[in-house]
Amino acid sequence: MSEREPERGDLIELVERAQNGDGEGYHVLYDLYSKPVYNFIFRLIGTIEDAEDLTQETFLKVFNEIAKLRDPGQFKYWLYRIARNEVYQRIRRFKRKTEVSIDDENIGYHDFLSNPARDINPEDCLLNQELEHHIRLALEAMPLKLREVFVLGVVQKFSYDEVTQIVGRSLLSVKTDIYRARLIAREKIGKYLDRTDDEMSRRRKRNS
Repeated sequence: MSEREPERGDLIELVERAQNGDGEGYHVLYDLYSKPVYNFIFRLIGTIEDAEDLTQETFLKVFNEIAKLRDPGQFKYWLYRIARNEVYQRIRRFKRKTEVSIDDENIGYHDFLSNPARDINPEDCLLNQELEHHIRLALEAMPLKLREVFVLGVVQKFSYDEVTQIVGRSLLSVKTDIYRARLIAREKIGKYLDRTDDEMSRRRKRNS
């Protein structure tokens, strides 16, 4: 999920420190998880302002309730469940439908194109921006029920079992919804990727 994510034992120690009132332990947890949680919320709710607000509300709730967490080893899933609940509450509060728009030009903390090369040339950079746009359109086409498992399972690379713990649905339901979400993404992005492959092939021939 996060490149800096600690080992289970280290995570448990951090959570226990936070549960015992250690402010530094809590801030370390915030530093570790605030960006991936923000990305998760943003991909569901669709606006930077809402995502920032809900991320702060999520961690405020975590701070207030972390002492009640019985199993510190479950912290990550507990955290994501809180974030997910905050999203659903916000949507219900404003009577939004599940197909909320995510077509914002500023994509926030996370770039779907993981670890792009630092020396990427301007043409490749433009292609990356186009791909990001098509991915946003694909997510926009998904109902929230599919979008959340797609973001968790495909983008943030949680296992199927981990996704079930966060969304509270059966393993079969999660697998089915991720499959359906992948089909939508493939339909929306596939033609773009085919076109990009053709362009890259022509570029390689020109440079050979």
